Amino acid sequence: MALSRRDFLGVGALSATGLVLNQFAASETTNNEIAAAKDSQPFGALSTARLDLNFDHDWEFHRPDTNADAAIHKFVSGNLAAFPPSMKWEKATLPHSVRLEPRDVSGGQNYQGVCWYRKRFRIRPEWNDRILYLKFQGAMQVADVWINGSHLTTHYGGYIPFTVDITKAVRPDEDADLVVRLDNSDNPQVPPGKPQKELDFVYFGGLYRSVQLQVLDRLHISDPILANQPAGGGLFVTYPSVSTSEATVQVQTHILNESEERLSCTVKQELCTRNGELVATVAQDADVTARAGRTITQTLQVQNPKLWRPEDPQLYWLHTIVSNGGKITDEQYTRIGIRSIRFDREHGLLINHEPFFSIGANRHQDHPYVGYALPASAHFRDAYKLRAAGFTSYRSHYPQDPSFMDACDELGILAVVSNPGWQFVGDDVFKRRTYQDARDMIRRDRNHPCVVIWETQLNESDNSSVAAELYRIAHEEYPGPECYAAGDVIRKAVDGFDGWDVDYYGHTSTQETRPTWIREWGDQVDNWSDQQGRVRVARGWGETPMQVQAATHMASLDKIYASRPMPAGADLWAGIDAYRGYHHQPFLGAPLDLFRLPKFDYYMFQSQRPAQLTPIGIGSGPMVFIANFATFHSIETVTVFSNCEQVRLFQNGKLVATQKPDSEFHIPHPPFTFKVGDFSGTHSMLFAGGVAPVGTEIGELKAEGLIGDNIVATHSIHSPGVPDHVELEIDACGYDPVANGADWVRIHAHVCDARGMTHPYADDLITFAVEGEGSLLSEEAIRANPTRAEAGIATALVRTTQVPGAIKIKACAPGLKEALLEFKSAPRSLRDRL
Repeated sequence: MALSRRDFLGVGALSATGLVLNQFAASETTNNEIAAAKDSQPFGALSTARLDLNFDHDWEFHRPDTNADAAIHKFVSGNLAAFPPSMKWEKATLPHSVRLEPRDVSGGQNYQGVCWYRKRFRIRPEWNDRILYLKFQGAMQVADVWINGSHLTTHYGGYIPFTVDITKAVRPDEDADLVVRLDNSDNPQVPPGKPQKELDFVYFGGLYRSVQLQVLDRLHISDPILANQPAGGGLFVTYPSVSTSEATVQVQTHILNESEERLSCTVKQELCTRNGELVATVAQDADVTARAGRTITQTLQVQNPKLWRPEDPQLYWLHTIVSNGGKITDEQYTRIGIRSIRFDREHGLLINHEPFFSIGANRHQDHPYVGYALPASAHFRDAYKLRAAGFTSYRSHYPQDPSFMDACDELGILAVVSNPGWQFVGDDVFKRRTYQDARDMIRRDRNHPCVVIWETQLNESDNSSVAAELYRIAHEEYPGPECYAAGDVIRKAVDGFDGWDVDYYGHTSTQETRPTWIREWGDQVDNWSDQQGRVRVARGWGETPMQVQAATHMASLDKIYASRPMPAGADLWAGIDAYRGYHHQPFLGAPLDLFRLPKFDYYMFQSQRPAQLTPIGIGSGPMVFIANFATFHSIETVTVFSNCEQVRLFQNGKLVATQKPDSEFHIPHPPFTFKVGDFSGTHSMLFAGGVAPVGTEIGELKAEGLIGDNIVATHSIHSPGVPDHVELEIDACGYDPVANGADWVRIHAHVCDARGMTHPYADDLITFAVEGEGSLLSEEAIRANPTRAEAGIATALVRTTQVPGAIKIKACAPGLKEALLEFKSAPRSLRDRL
């Protein structure tokens, strides 16, 4: 059975956790629904030995006022028998933000403090003698968890998942009361540790990632983080030998026996292509001592494997089955990619023994209005937009959402997984938690084929007191030759530490002998306090600042390509504009703005991608883009970005020139520069309404990209006229909104002239309205609706209901013809992780 791209991503999002009943809260799950979920699995029915139940619905939420009364805080002691009537609760669906925020929330304007979540759910009678885990993918950032008034755990850190064993805290066929208290206040003992007012990003609060309830047999595959074993727990897949003719897949499975007797089991591994073809299988018998665990290591030989690489990210399903006396007690599907990686100074990064140079981008996970609370679809769309720009790697200051990692696997984006940190090393408690974060991020992401570097260091910090231990942890957690820990060069002597496997550097080489990776490049700032620079450009500032941004990034990129030896990879700072704690203005130096709308810079990077389509398609193919608005105020020297051999440019239907790329560049595809005439020879605005007399020059530019004698790409622009109407566009990136009550999608309202050209300087006040099975993510206090257009575009977030169906959007502005858009939300698939 072949899976669609969307289905494949949906299952992969929980690739190591088995059966997913994501649209049903645990309190609503029925036998029929479980049976339906079995039939939805990739290859045949899956047993009910393991249930991963979606826990994102039916929460209640409370955020205290600034002057919250003292009664609320008595719950810190665990006295949860009764909440005071003064506490007002609202319904919530995860991912959830502690507060909807204004469009610009930089400079410490976001909410920091305590918030509460609670949920009542029923323990089904057939779960008697089962193991019950609650798995939190991300809770910002100190989390206390109670069940029925009993305090079960306190977890420190908002970027790493944690699992809570609730087996002994609940009773079958009874309701259970779950309470979670979160606090995202500054805390120097919790990584990243630095106060937000001094931080280059923002700690947005809330249960901002998904939660699952896992129901397991007492003989089951352990949770890798809860097991807390170096290089152990759960499933650990490696590739001792890889070639195009044969590959060895090694699977290490940790089996946990939580019964009171010794049990015999059989562990079977089945490796299938994404279309369901079985390519290898192996089985092994083992005994597991009572109340103990055992690790089983097995190998599968794959003939003529389809290897994972960025241009063709081939993926497989690994089906792991645990049985006792012929009865299945656990099974999981894990999505893997067979590949080898190696770094060396001379060749940089080699993937499957072939050199690969990566231009990537850093990425923060925040978004206007919702902070960190992005659904899986929004993470995928971010990855999609970055890959479409030609970026083949990503880095951040903390581990990303599991959905983003799955998208990287699918789209061929190499991952640098980073320990939470930024310019800060705290006390011994902080260091101990940093060490645990390093272990847990590797345990979570070690089976992703996209991962090539573990950045266990603390970013831009004096790592001399922690480097030796962080380096040791990386290699202890991921033993073998394909573990590469990266960090900034430490110039002082450190006992027990001889340097990272891959050295980071900025714009100039460190002259070290190790392979190098540029963790951040491209940002230029005047000084630390003012935070202005040539590349820090809002999209609304117009064409000249955006042209300067693109030219500056292009010059920096050219230096990277000219450097010898070249680094293994280089990640732009950053791919998407982001919020900052220490400055009132967001970081504006990215090719995509806060609403993921492209600046000219985006197309400069896109022009560096291969002109020939790769097997994956996205991030390759011919393109051409005119970096100009063709207004009265536009300069007549026109830059065209393209990866074609030649570009032919026309103005008002007349050929300007056919040219090859500009010379004296080292980048793969230099720009094309043309000299054109006045964009309106009559100095008249008649053309703007499309009613100009015959023969009037209409301000048109058209570029044709040529490979050989063939036109393979075109781009046309017209001089924008007076705004006439609004047009609506859904920013879905091929991922349809899902009716689960939490998914949302961006809707862009373009202010257009009579010919449909977006007016690049329009700032009209746009009012959105939604009917049907959707609603606006907006509150009057955050000024999200109505909202002013920036550079001719205003954006709204439209959230689905839990009922699939039509969603109708209307956008209007004074003096403009209104726009209507209708689309349908998709039914919730049992595979969806949304």
